[in-house]
Amino acid sequence: MRAAAVLLALAVGVIPAVARAQDSVPVARPIAFADLSLAQAQSAALATSPDVTLADAVVRENAAALAGARGALGPSITGSYVEAPQGGANNETISQRLTTVGVQTTVGDLLSHSPLVAGASATLRSAQASLVAAQRTERVKVIVLYYDALKARAIAQARNTALRTAQQQRDAATVRVRAGDAPRLDVVRANVAVARATAAAETARAADQNATEALVVEANVKSLLDRTVDLPLPAASEIAPADAVARALANRADVRAARETTAAAQAAAAAARRASFPAITIGAGYEKGVDGGVRIQGPTLNVTLGIPLNGSARSQVAQKTAIVAQDVAKAQAVERQIALDVAAAARNLAASQRATAASTHARQEAFNELQATDLGYRNGASSSLELANARDTYTQALVDELASVYDELKARATLELGVGP
Repeated sequence: MRAAAVLLALAVGVIPAVARAQDSVPVARPIAFADLSLAQAQSAALATSPDVTLADAVVRENAAALAGARGALGPSITGSYVEAPQGGANNETISQRLTTVGVQTTVGDLLSHSPLVAGASATLRSAQASLVAAQRTERVKVIVLYYDALKARAIAQARNTALRTAQQQRDAATVRVRAGDAPRLDVVRANVAVARATAAAETARAADQNATEALVVEANVKSLLDRTVDLPLPAASEIAPADAVARALANRADVRAARETTAAAQAAAAAARRASFPAITIGAGYEKGVDGGVRIQGPTLNVTLGIPLNGSARSQVAQKTAIVAQDVAKAQAVERQIALDVAAAARNLAASQRATAASTHARQEAFNELQATDLGYRNGASSSLELANARDTYTQALVDELASVYDELKARATLELGVGP
């Protein structure tokens, strides 16, 4: 109901002009770009965002790393051929020739395979979640630029309308002065009003161009943003900060990314602990050849045990364990920051909705004041200065209302993304 009232209030058709009842000042409406919706701007920005491109490349890198980790398990095929001189039975020199084919594996590789795969999988999931988070960040950036551009465009239109009205009032004052119906001071005041309205319109025009260019550059779009259409306001709705935080912590991709990073670090620490065990290498095969002049053949088995005498393995375990502690702290920091940001976004939305209602009421009151002052001026009860002030008050109230409307739309869209993926 409140949103409908806002639209109805913004759609008020005319305000009596100072000199003649048929003169009008149209009220600016909330608008949207006809050739670029918010969804189109976001899609275009996602396709060219360096941050999103980088996050996508990291996903592909970690997908390849996971495939490598999964394929690392398995024995190695070994083969060797040895030929060497050897003393024979009659004190002659004969050749020893041995050919061996077999398989070999290291027990430590088997023990470390599972945590390494788990770590690579968690790293990939973290990268995927980080990609979603990068996309969300880009979408939020486009939301801000999109609605700021719309706000600047609407304010520029309102300022241009105010300038045209001031020019009409100056022309009307000139006519009245020539007819002897008003003092020359009214023309002076009208010229001042035109000068002030011109300055405000030029400032608003520059702000409009700057905001539009920022949106075009970020979204990398080629379409001209010179056509606009009416922008409907969604129904007012609020969400409690606590509920918004709970939804964000359950849905946000950056929370998942932080948690998956912690899981990857925990898996890496487990792999380091298993890798610290003494290295046992087992090889089995089949050997065939000539030894001592006699042909031999049969299975072979080699077991090698290596016990490191340095503390490198223990240092690796300590390092990986410390990294786990760091990632746990980082995940907690991410969750804490999200909780603060989302709670603030929920409160900002509620505040912006109340601000829109208040600014609409203020514009309505300014409109009533302008009507009353206009009537008083035509009846000699109000001065041209009072009328100029009333019109300035109305114009500023209209600008404030437009700013509140777009700030509410921006706050709503930002909160929706804040509690989403």
